[in-house]
Amino acid sequence: MDKRQANSFVVVSPDLVTPRLEDMEQDFIHAWIRMKGNLKLGGRVQELGYRQEKKAKDLAGYAHARRLRQAGMSALPKEARAQVIALARAGATLNVPSCEDAVHQFSADLHAESPWMRDVSAWVMHQMLAHVENGGCGLALPPVILAGPPGIGKSHFARRLAELAGTPSRLIDVGGGSAGFRITGTEKGWSSAQAGIPVETILSSHAANPVMVVDEVDKAGEMWSESGRSTSLTTALLPLLEAGTAQRFECPFHRLPFDMSRVVWIMTANDADLIPAPLRDRARIFHLEGLNAEDAVDHFERLTIHCCDQDELVLPRF
Repeated sequence: MDKRQANSFVVVSPDLVTPRLEDMEQDFIHAWIRMKGNLKLGGRVQELGYRQEKKAKDLAGYAHARRLRQAGMSALPKEARAQVIALARAGATLNVPSCEDAVHQFSADLHAESPWMRDVSAWVMHQMLAHVENGGCGLALPPVILAGPPGIGKSHFARRLAELAGTPSRLIDVGGGSAGFRITGTEKGWSSAQAGIPVETILSSHAANPVMVVDEVDKAGEMWSESGRSTSLTTALLPLLEAGTAQRFECPFHRLPFDMSRVVWIMTANDADLIPAPLRDRARIFHLEGLNAEDAVDHFERLTIHCCDQDELVLPRF
């Protein structure tokens, strides 16, 4: 068994795999040609006439439409349908770490990146060691909230955790005001219908355990559509933070169930007291202190490590 098969995870049902219309048309045409050849004694039929070929394509179109209706994908745009079928056919991967040695290396690298968050990195290590010991593979963490003053690298820590684990990450900024839409997605009735960022990330990357960084969760608010329906960050997040409901999350845009139980949720906040109670109850909260001078300098150097040297800076002329 290769590594991809060992780390495979079913996000959407394989029953959603349907043939392309073009392939079904060719199958119908070839079947009709074989049928005519069997009925014609002593001869072979190479091709169909125009009317018969059109009839075969029409029948294929009816059969294809019926397959899409049965799979619940007849209303999806062609591009979105192709993404779902590709994921259903290939499955999704669970990105590393997947053994004790990998967990220890991953945790050591994470601690070296942000030593002032040692309590968080130690918790991550213990969670992953328990996961691997129970036969699990890939990055797996319960929801967590990093609460502390601005500028201590909370979001940076979350993104680096994803990078070190080799899995995608996306930042969802609550301060933008539409985080609820961006998490769950939107359906008809809103100004623009689209999938949420978690589903979108899984469809594009085929990774079952991306890291979703929800920034400034203490600023959660509520928004309303033109038809009078509302959405909020809390109501959007709750079904995705519970493993039981996340396993059968129905995307409003695709109107199909997705297993989102392996998505890793890392939320950040400046003031833990302002975080809605339902979110606090469903996450592990770390109360972080401000950086001391040494840690602040180290953090700044890491953030600017790829910046050009001062000698390479081109200063403007006044």
